[in-house]
Amino acid sequence: MMSGNANPIPRLMALLLAGGKGSRLKTLTKDMPKPLVPYAGTCRMIDFSLRNCVKSGVQELLLMSKHEERQIHDYLLEEWKDSLKLHFGCYNDIHDQVPEEVYARVTRLEEKGTADALIRNQPFIDRDDIDDVLILHSDHIYNFDYRPMFEQHKRTGAALTLGFQQIPRRFVSLFGMTEFDADNNLTAFVEKPANPTSDYVFTAVCIFDKAVMYRYLDQMHKEHGLGLDISHHLIPAMLANGEVIKGFKFDDYWEDIGTTERYYLGHMRLLHETIGLNPPVTLPGAELITLANVGKLQNVIMSRALPANQFTAKNSVIYPGAIIEPNCYIKDSVIMPGATISSGQEVTGALVGIYETEYFSSSITDNQSQVVSSEEASV
Repeated sequence: MMSGNANPIPRLMALLLAGGKGSRLKTLTKDMPKPLVPYAGTCRMIDFSLRNCVKSGVQELLLMSKHEERQIHDYLLEEWKDSLKLHFGCYNDIHDQVPEEVYARVTRLEEKGTADALIRNQPFIDRDDIDDVLILHSDHIYNFDYRPMFEQHKRTGAALTLGFQQIPRRFVSLFGMTEFDADNNLTAFVEKPANPTSDYVFTAVCIFDKAVMYRYLDQMHKEHGLGLDISHHLIPAMLANGEVIKGFKFDDYWEDIGTTERYYLGHMRLLHETIGLNPPVTLPGAELITLANVGKLQNVIMSRALPANQFTAKNSVIYPGAIIEPNCYIKDSVIMPGATISSGQEVTGALVGIYETEYFSSSITDNQSQVVSSEEASV
């Protein structure tokens, strides 16, 4: 847990989208919501956006969750309440009332899209002391200071400032494609284009002028009802109407973890040092995590509490709480909390969970220094 903020960013609220079911992460989300899935051996996926807020001086964050949200509430109250002012929307009374009583009496209104979440939470966001909102996601892995982006947003008077990143064009159809003119104005935005015409993609981190955002949302809700999405509906509507939309480039590592393959490959990138992540330390036992390079261990992120001389491992992440029995062999693998590698077992290229083991192949590519998955290569 981080304590204390940087100098506060004035009149800004962060809105953390954490409503996805995470079905493409398969059994990793069987017992927990996607935002709480462990990552990098030491933390949970949600922790990256939260730590970024603390380090940037964001003072207040509203959680917009939907599935298994009680687990997320419990985690944030336990781990982050001393670092950020947390708001839980219609469940905010859990701060000072018995949570079970709050859950029993509150009925959540229906949401079908990310923009619906903004509409349903309007009473908690559309306040006189808030001018701008920072949209974040709970499954994005990156380190970032939001302050320069916010300062550009205010300096340019933009209605919306979009984070974007340049990637190989063959991967652009996995994301929202963006194009900008010479003055950094957004000129095109296409969600998951079949035939990309740009190398730039939306990182799904953005800052809206709150009043402008709700002017569009109110009108769209009146005309179309629910089922509204930020990328599919809100941003295109603002662009078509000539609003000032600026870009802010993400130069460092940023990744959206949506599938078990991307999850596995993110860990391989970390091991091969193609990214500088410096993950938070929040998981139980994570304070004992180290990078081991001794004896039978080569490039292994694991706990110092494990009996390192009793098994062989290479280029792997072994989470706190994993059970590693003697005389086993582990290579290019991720071993999740609670998973067991039995004595004498050989595991290569695997994501090993409690309920399921999935196998992958990976290779370090050319000067991109990326691990390319079969999912990405097929694009």
